[in-house]
Amino acid sequence: MKRLGFFSKSMLLANLFAALGLLLSYLAPLINPQVCWPIAFFGIAYLPLLLINFLFVVYWLVRSARFAAISLLVILIGWNTFRNHYGFGTKIPETVVASPDTGYIRLLTYNVHFFRAFEQEDTKLTIRKQVMQVMGEVSPDVICIQEYYTRQKGKYQMAGEFERDMGMPFHYISPTAENDYEAYGLAIFSKYPIIDSGVLPEHEYGVNRIIYVDIDKGGQVFRVYNVHLRSFGFQKEDYDFINNPSRTLEKDAASTKRIGGRLKHAFRARSAQAAALREHSRACGQPYVIAGDFNDTPLSYAVNEVSTGLRNAFREQGRGWGITYNGDFPNFQIDYILSSKAFQVHHYQIIKTKLSDHYPVWADLQLSVGEG
Repeated sequence: MKRLGFFSKSMLLANLFAALGLLLSYLAPLINPQVCWPIAFFGIAYLPLLLINFLFVVYWLVRSARFAAISLLVILIGWNTFRNHYGFGTKIPETVVASPDTGYIRLLTYNVHFFRAFEQEDTKLTIRKQVMQVMGEVSPDVICIQEYYTRQKGKYQMAGEFERDMGMPFHYISPTAENDYEAYGLAIFSKYPIIDSGVLPEHEYGVNRIIYVDIDKGGQVFRVYNVHLRSFGFQKEDYDFINNPSRTLEKDAASTKRIGGRLKHAFRARSAQAAALREHSRACGQPYVIAGDFNDTPLSYAVNEVSTGLRNAFREQGRGWGITYNGDFPNFQIDYILSSKAFQVHHYQIIKTKLSDHYPVWADLQLSVGEG
């Protein structure tokens, strides 16, 4: 320490704060935001904190190697956390994507943003054909759609398109708002018969809700939950501030406080929804899959609450960074496919097509013979 100059001592102090921040982020999946919400902010800051600590490792290797152990040790402590963000799976051959094995259940989840381009305000379904084409190329057996939109009649009546173009005659649509002209909400489409369906009534927030169906595939019955947990509820002014801070202290403080309040409320709401989903799914008595838009990162209480004891398709077969969101807010993995242990995960892919503010995600799941 005595050999260090003022600058390096300042860097060491900053390094200690960064290491502490990264350690606190590891607690985010364990501490309910209803009890202590500030920890959730460290969870959402995991990737920036990880990068900062990595840069400190590089700095100290050049300046004084022994101090590199501070951040290096903290990074290694969180290796299991890193595995939830970065996948080491093998690349999927194109033949597998185009021709799914009929022994698998290929499930795709996609927040389609009402079949409209992101930030589009009118109701023209401008990305409808492109979305249908992307999903059709994967040839899924089950599709979970968040922010589903349909006209009640005519060529934009979407259920008819799924049956005609995707070979999916079975569906369950749960509108959060509808009239004689249009409807929007959540939807599940299937190539196999749907024998039961429902909505989790607890903690609904408009389009942010949870629905489920029971599907019969050749005598094997399994449940699929379509999840859309509470969003942050950012408005245009929030995105404007994130992209272009005003650099005026008073305005920035007000914007930061407003965004922090939205984050705090969303963290708490998602924790309640996650608890309700966990209780409902554990009591269903049959194999199940939970898929959809969680609006939260792998290092969050909501995702951990739901996924504990389940197979995470990305962790088992994902490759590279698991980024599923491409909107204005910093890019994260917020869309998931989870399954009970009765399923084996064989393939997983994030389709990097920028139609919505989310990427479509699919996985091949195999249900053990005799299960269900």
